[in-house]
Amino acid sequence: MYQEEVMVPMGDWAKSRLKKLSDTDKIRDNSKVGSGFGKNISNWIDRDMAYPTNVLHLATECNNKNHSAAFPEELPEWFIKLFTQENDTVLDPFMGSGTTLTVANRMRRNSIGIDIVPEYCEMVKSQLRPVELYLLDPKEKYEKTKPDGRIALR
Repeated sequence: MYQEEVMVPMGDWAKSRLKKLSDTDKIRDNSKVGSGFGKNISNWIDRDMAYPTNVLHLATECNNKNHSAAFPEELPEWFIKLFTQENDTVLDPFMGSGTTLTVANRMRRNSIGIDIVPEYCEMVKSQLRPVELYLLDPKEKYEKTKPDGRIALR
């Protein structure tokens, strides 16, 4: 996992909140609901970045992209950042409208999409533009020219 890729800035709240820590804040305070989770707020002192909360706040998708369950690009982007690096491969076994493949392509990841509905496969295939790798393209071959003779330069 590449957790550093999804970290967020601490924010201004930390400046005031972390100045006055209670005794409870300085020890691991177990969750009151008995989940086993706990926190030690003093761990956040002098940090510039933090891991995000366990809730992702994303804008809803307004355009359904010819699919009933399209989701915002920020959702797969977050997980792609967390679990892959450039040139890794992302598998989407329920491709649907192809949002994950589009984002993976933009983030320079290889991607494989699978869907049981052939129409979705064709729709995504027509929309995706593969990244062109100019460095790996075959070299152009040029015709060799024969000089007609010497040209005097003055």
